[in-house]
Amino acid sequence: MLLVLAMLIASVLYIRIEDRETLSSNGRLALLAIVVIINLALVRATYALGSLPFFIENPAAGSLLPYLAPVAIAPLIVAILINAGSAIFMALFVSIFTSVIYGNRLDLLVLMFLASVVAIFWSTNTRKRGNVVRASLFAGITVAIFALIIGFVDRLEYFTILKQMGAGLATGVLTGVVVVGLLPVLEGLFKRTTDITLLELTDYNHPLLRLMQLEAPGTYHHSLVVAQLSENAAAAIGANPLLARVCALFHDIGKTGKPEYFIENQRDGINPHDLSNPSLSALIIKSHVKDGVDLALKNKLPRAIVDVIQQHHGTSLIRYFYHRAVSSTRAPAPPQISSTGSTPSKDPFIAPLPGLGPVPVSESTYRYDGPRPRFKESAIIHLADGVEAASRSLRKVTPQHLGEIIDQIFQDRMDDGQLDEAPVTFEELAQIKESFARTLLNMLHGRVAYPKEEEKGKEKEKEAPKPAPAA
Repeated sequence: MLLVLAMLIASVLYIRIEDRETLSSNGRLALLAIVVIINLALVRATYALGSLPFFIENPAAGSLLPYLAPVAIAPLIVAILINAGSAIFMALFVSIFTSVIYGNRLDLLVLMFLASVVAIFWSTNTRKRGNVVRASLFAGITVAIFALIIGFVDRLEYFTILKQMGAGLATGVLTGVVVVGLLPVLEGLFKRTTDITLLELTDYNHPLLRLMQLEAPGTYHHSLVVAQLSENAAAAIGANPLLARVCALFHDIGKTGKPEYFIENQRDGINPHDLSNPSLSALIIKSHVKDGVDLALKNKLPRAIVDVIQQHHGTSLIRYFYHRAVSSTRAPAPPQISSTGSTPSKDPFIAPLPGLGPVPVSESTYRYDGPRPRFKESAIIHLADGVEAASRSLRKVTPQHLGEIIDQIFQDRMDDGQLDEAPVTFEELAQIKESFARTLLNMLHGRVAYPKEEEKGKEKEKEAPKPAPAA
């Protein structure tokens, strides 16, 4: 009981020092508690097998039980779902209790902690489920190697050493299989998203991406460019490139409901906004955020993608329709002719109805509902979305023109307070700018103009040798 109390105190202190996010997240706390309890229960169950008559009558078989304890389950799960730092502490926590369960064996504590750290090392940034099994296999190999060394030091029988090595390897493989099976369940229960799930969502045959390709091809192309911009920028500042790419691919899925109202999908110069008043047009434009959230929830996309869909415009102003609304209120009103034939007012901005002035334009009507970007990947996509749209207006792509338009967009967003809640520094913003400029220059570079067929023929005639003059 004293050991348990001491480890709990140590856990609380570690979380307060190194992982404050866990203290503010009931989901993370619950995840840590459940995986460690399950792991220790499994270790205790393997120890309890030693009380069976078979193991009592066969001490050699009983010596295999410590190597059958699946100590690396909790560290592997925490490393994949949370981070490596928390996983290493979890490995120490489980290893200490495993050594206590098996009679205060220091050798077992060191060996199990080493094997768990090896599994954590090989599971970082894993993007395939097979890599999880590989990581646990390396942990099993570590146990097998040290079982061999310890066996020689203790002068055990060769056959016993081989059985301990086999038990360590088998436990490693089985641990990987168990973790792979538990990951989808834990992801769903605790709303966590692994790189494995994100990589599966990059499949362009995903139903929502296919819908975008068919219904809104212009938006689909826009999303691909934003995804490339966001992925490169996230890598530049140490954020999660895969998360940025996947969220960018899905950020505009709400436009599939009314694709013809967005300029990138319009053809033949037909714009339905020409027949709508500005407030209605702004309402339709804003609705793609809500529609996107509904589609994401219906298709059970990860929470991070839903957050980006909500945040990728923040509370920014739909400038085109706002200025159009302001201009319409300032348009000269037709003079009102009284029954006597005189005009009651010379003010050109008075509305045609008597006693009513121009209706003021409410800026909130033309702003997105938000919230503003609240994590790095969301802030990157928010900026990339604006930069990609603005880069389409450039007639000539040069580093100078591109740099100017990127600087202008960044400054506008900062002045408007759109990045106030995002955890990005000025240094990171400078790196994002540089990444955007480099990526767009590579995407929008010019090509060599090939000569037409007629010009090729003329060039050949010029190059052909002229016949010698007749004697």
